[in-house]
Amino acid sequence: MKKLLFILITTFLFARINPFEPVVKPQNTIIINPTYFKETKVTLPSDARILKKIVFVYQSVSGDIKQKEVVINKHVDFHKPIYITHEPKKFPMKELNFLNLFTMYIKDKKIFIQTKDKLLRSFFLVKPFRIVLDFKKDADFLTIKKFLKDSFVKKVIVGNHKGYYRVVIYFDAKYMYKITKTSEGIKIEIQ
Repeated sequence: MKKLLFILITTFLFARINPFEPVVKPQNTIIINPTYFKETKVTLPSDARILKKIVFVYQSVSGDIKQKEVVINKHVDFHKPIYITHEPKKFPMKELNFLNLFTMYIKDKKIFIQTKDKLLRSFFLVKPFRIVLDFKKDADFLTIKKFLKDSFVKKVIVGNHKGYYRVVIYFDAKYMYKITKTSEGIKIEIQ
């Protein structure tokens, strides 16, 4: 009897109120604006004659250190430096209207959903990478699909469910993201 009582007490002490709520939140709550690499100059030694390859070592979105080799195999003049430049892509502003539900604005790796509807939940799925947002509203409409060109957002699908509608935003790659509620809607920043 004492063993059974001990097991019951320890079970209640370590039990969570909602066992289906994740212990670890999957989304990053802090996004630091990155300082982008702009340019570097490499001067080769005086005995360099053929540039065989260039190796880029980088950190992926998951934190892993990876590398990519670019085979060149061309003659070079060691008197002139080699420049490596990088210019981040600027995406044009996109405005998408979804009936009388909401308006979505996409620009510079930021998404703003202008709506007065309450955000019930949000989560992401990996393959393909997409963010799912559920908004509270009783509405009656057919599924809406919008495809985008020249954007980091590839498509947006809005579907009707009982008591809410679901917005699924598909991206061109995996990203870290932060969702912020504002007085006019939802802001999503990605990195």
